[in-house]
Amino acid sequence: MDRSRFLRSKLSLYFKKTSFLTLICGILFFSASFLKSDPYKEVEKNCRKFVSDNISQIKYRLKSSSKIIASAITKEEKIKTLKDEYRLARKFYKEIEFFIEYNSSYDAKYFINGALVPKFELEYLGPVTEPHGFQVIEESLFNPAKTNFDILQKEYALLDAKFFYLQNYYATLPIEYSNLTEAIRLQVIRIMCLTLNGYDCTVNKESLTECANSIEGLSKIMGFYTGKKNENIKLNELQTHLKKCEMELKKNPDSDSFNRLNFKIKFLNPAYTLMSDFFSEKKVLPSQINYGVDLRANSFFETSSINKQHFLLYKNDTANLILKAQLGKILFFDPILSANNKRACASCHSPAKAFTDGLPKSISLDGKSTITRNAPTLLNALYQKVFFYDGRVSSLEGQVNHVLHNNSEMGILEIEVINKLNKSEEYKTLFKNAFKEKPDTSINFYNILKCISEFEMTLNSRNSRFDKYIKGDNSKLAQSEINGYNLFSGKALCGSCHFFPLFNGTVPPMYNENEYEVIGVPANADNKIIDEDIGRQKFTHIAIHNKAFKTPTLRNIALTAPYMHNGVYADLDKVLDFYNAGGGAGLKLKIENQTLPFDSLGLSKNELTDIKNFLLTLTDTSNIPKAPVSLPKFKDNVLNNRKIGGEY
Repeated sequence: MDRSRFLRSKLSLYFKKTSFLTLICGILFFSASFLKSDPYKEVEKNCRKFVSDNISQIKYRLKSSSKIIASAITKEEKIKTLKDEYRLARKFYKEIEFFIEYNSSYDAKYFINGALVPKFELEYLGPVTEPHGFQVIEESLFNPAKTNFDILQKEYALLDAKFFYLQNYYATLPIEYSNLTEAIRLQVIRIMCLTLNGYDCTVNKESLTECANSIEGLSKIMGFYTGKKNENIKLNELQTHLKKCEMELKKNPDSDSFNRLNFKIKFLNPAYTLMSDFFSEKKVLPSQINYGVDLRANSFFETSSINKQHFLLYKNDTANLILKAQLGKILFFDPILSANNKRACASCHSPAKAFTDGLPKSISLDGKSTITRNAPTLLNALYQKVFFYDGRVSSLEGQVNHVLHNNSEMGILEIEVINKLNKSEEYKTLFKNAFKEKPDTSINFYNILKCISEFEMTLNSRNSRFDKYIKGDNSKLAQSEINGYNLFSGKALCGSCHFFPLFNGTVPPMYNENEYEVIGVPANADNKIIDEDIGRQKFTHIAIHNKAFKTPTLRNIALTAPYMHNGVYADLDKVLDFYNAGGGAGLKLKIENQTLPFDSLGLSKNELTDIKNFLLTLTDTSNIPKAPVSLPKFKDNVLNNRKIGGEY
C-alpha cells in the first residue's frame, strides 16, 4: 500500500471513530440535559427536602419538650409551654402527614398518630401494642386528670427515635411521580373524612387548626410543581383555592359551631377536583394499585369515587356479573338453601326493612329460640373489609358461607345444598348460563357463594337526601338537618367513628380496615347491667377486644330498628341518650376498656333532635330490589310449595 492510500485509510478510520464518539457524547449530553430539565426531578428534590426539614423541626420540638420537663419551672408553666411546643410539632407533622401516611402507614398508626387504644391485628400476629405518639401526648397535656410527666418523657423519646429513623429512610426513598400525586389527593380525603371530624384530636378539639396545617402542607408541596402555561393556570387556580380553604378555617376558631358540611361542599371537594384536573392536565395517570378510592373520579361525592373492586376477595372473577347477581337474588330468596327448606337469607334480611328483620335478635332455624345478635342491614354491606359484629370473616363470600353452615341460621352442609339444587333442571340451566365463561359450569359451592355475594354487591344505597344535597341540590336538607350533621361531625364526635361518606367504620381514605369500639352496651333498656356478649374477643381471644364490636353503618338507620348488636334500644332517641350519657361508663356500668373518647357529650335536647333529623336524611330505598315472582321448579311437588323469602 502506498503512503497516500495509507494516510487516507488512517484518516477515514479517525473520522469514523470521531463521529461515533461525537454521537455518543451528543446522546449523553442530550440525556443529561433532559434529566436536568425534567421538572419532576426538582419536585422530588424539593419534596424530599421539605419532608426532611419538617421532621427536623418536629425532632427539635420534641427535644425542647424533654428539656422543659426537666427544668425547674412550675408545673403550670411547664404544661403551658409544652402545649405550645406540641402545637408546633403537630403543625410540622400535619404539613407532611400526606407523605408519612402514604409511605409509612404502619409507623403512623402504631407509633406516631394512632388512636388512644391498645392495638392488635390478626394480620401481624404480634403482641398487643399500647398506644404511642402524638395522641398520647395530647391526652396527657390537655386532660388535667391524665397529666404525667414520666409518660410524656417516654413518648417524646420514642417519637424522636421514630422520626430519626424515618428521616434517614426517606433520604433515599424513591419518590415516584404517580405515588406522590396519589398521596396528595388522598390527603384531601383524609382531611375531609378524618381530620375535620376530630379523628386524631379528640381531647383538645383543635381539628380546624390541624386541617389548616394539612392544607398549608399541600399548598407548599403543590408550589414545587411547574409546567406549561395551561398547567400553571390550573396550578395557580388550585393554589388560590387552597389559600381560601386555609383562611376559611382560620377565621372560624370555634370548632363546635363550624359549618363542616359547607366546608366540605364548597372548599374541600372543589380542592379535590382542582387537583384531579391539574394532574390530569399533566397526564399523570393513577398507578395500578387497587385503592379503596377510585382516583379516576374527580369528585369524592360521586358513588363511583369509592372503588367497589377494592373490597372484593376474587377481584379477577368479573365475567357475567349481571347474570351471577340475578341468580344470586333467586338463591337469596329461596329457602331451599336451608336444612328444613323453610328459611331463606331474606328471612332475616327483608327488603321491606332495609334488609334487616326488625327483631332485637333474629329467629333461629328451630323457629322458637333466637340467635345471639341483631341482624344488620345488607345495604352497602360491600363497603367493608370484615363482616359480622365481631369481624370474624373477611369477605362477602365468607359471610354467606358462615350463615349457610351455622346450625342456628341455615344449618346445611355444602354437599346437601349442592345435591338439592342439582335436582332442579332450572337451577342447572341458570348456573350453566351464569358461569358459561368457566370450564366448570356445574352447581358447586364456590358458584353458589359467588352468586349470592354478587347479589349483595348490588345493594347500593347512596342516593339519599343527604347525598343529593352534597352533590348540589340545596333544597334537600332543612337547617335542623344541616345543624345535625355539623353536630354529628363536630361537637358530638360521632364522625370520628362513623366516617363520612359511608358512615360506617371502614377507615378512609385507604379503606383497608374496620374499626371496633367498646361502648358498654347494656343488656336491657333500663341500662342497669352490661350485656354479657364478649364481642370480638370470642374470635381473637384478646382481652382488649372484650365487648368490642364492629362500627356499623348509619345509612338507612330510620329503617333498621331496633339498635345495637343485641337490639336493646327500640328507637333512635334511646340510642342518642345512651351516647350523650357517655356510653356504658357514663351510665355507671362496669366496663374497663371503653373506647368512647368522651365522658359525656353534654348535648341539649334541641341538639339531640338535630342529630336525629340528620340521621333520618340518610334513608335511601331507591335501589331496593323486589323479591322474585317465582322460584325454580323441582320434580318434588313438596319442594315446589316452598315460600319465596322463607316461612319465618
